[in-house]
Amino acid sequence: MHFLFAVVLSLLALPAVAAEPEWTSLKTKAGISLSYRYTPELEVKASAFYQGKPESFLLLLKDTKSVRRWLKQSENAKLLDGSTEHHWKVYTRFQSVWPVSPRDMVTCADVLKKENSLLIEITDCSDLVPEAKNYVRIRDVKAVWTLTVKDQGFDMQYQGSADPGGELPKWLVKQLTLSSLRASFVAFKTELKHPAYQAKPTQTTR
Repeated sequence: MHFLFAVVLSLLALPAVAAEPEWTSLKTKAGISLSYRYTPELEVKASAFYQGKPESFLLLLKDTKSVRRWLKQSENAKLLDGSTEHHWKVYTRFQSVWPVSPRDMVTCADVLKKENSLLIEITDCSDLVPEAKNYVRIRDVKAVWTLTVKDQGFDMQYQGSADPGGELPKWLVKQLTLSSLRASFVAFKTELKHPAYQAKPTQTTR
């Protein structure tokens, strides 16, 4: 009995595990769902269904010349040396929108195949490119695109976070981030129909 009592006391003395912050969902529009939470940095999530094959999105994502058509406020993007079929490095610049200064970021993407889905893991690769004058570097980029095959199409989910740099108020970062994410998911519906992204893809497993 004394032993049991001691065990109960020891369990009560253990620190409580902090519950994960809950997601706040926004109203679904045009089949696109958005949500966000703070962990403590802003983390966003989006999902939608698209017709076609997941490999089409890979072709779109790797086509840096298309970035201005689907990434809000993007100025340009280019593949960096050392990019391969399954791992590519991209330098992206963003135009300024008052009162936000121009931004840039350097990311690496790794493609993995799991059963009936494709995963594209995005990580920060800021060390590959020196900081540019008049541009604030976006850092700590962490994101995952999950493309799951469904009947006559695929579900796409994005979840990610980043440090926008500078001293921007939280409300403005949230507003700009969610607005940009929704705009991208809307643009994908048009971009993924482009003939250039319907070509038979190369093998994406590794």
